[in-house]
Amino acid sequence: MNNRIRSLAKSFACAASGMKYCVLCERNFRIHLVATAYVLALALLIDVDGTDFAILLLTAGAVIVMEMVNTAVEAVVDLASPQVHPLARVAKDVAAGAVLVAASVSVGIGCSLLWRPAKLLLLAKAALAAPPALAAFVLSAAFSVWFIFYSGQRKDAGTKESGSSK
Repeated sequence: MNNRIRSLAKSFACAASGMKYCVLCERNFRIHLVATAYVLALALLIDVDGTDFAILLLTAGAVIVMEMVNTAVEAVVDLASPQVHPLARVAKDVAAGAVLVAASVSVGIGCSLLWRPAKLLLLAKAALAAPPALAAFVLSAAFSVWFIFYSGQRKDAGTKESGSSK
């Protein structure tokens, strides 16, 4: 029984390591995380119902999963074909295209579920009338820019080949 628990724990640790790699090394993954955070926060602020929130969560999750699959495809292609090859380019481009399709569909779904002009206008007025709320938004935007563009590492960071233990 202990071996099964250890094996399960190791599986979760490997999954967490993959997620950490994406956060640290994939700018587009960080973009999707930030977009998801803002969309879900907006959904809560305008009080969407549970079904709409679940749809938003599933849609955003699908985009994040596609970005992780794209990262895995790129890594496997780089391993299998370190030199430039037309089929390697096709595999990478198709995986990236899948992310683009998922992200585009998620934008459409998000807009259709969050487009509530009256609630959005009330939210904007409330934010403008409350300087602390506006300041919190501006700070979160600044943090998001830093997180997306400046918090990442080189692609080989965290791999055994790089010599890093992170």
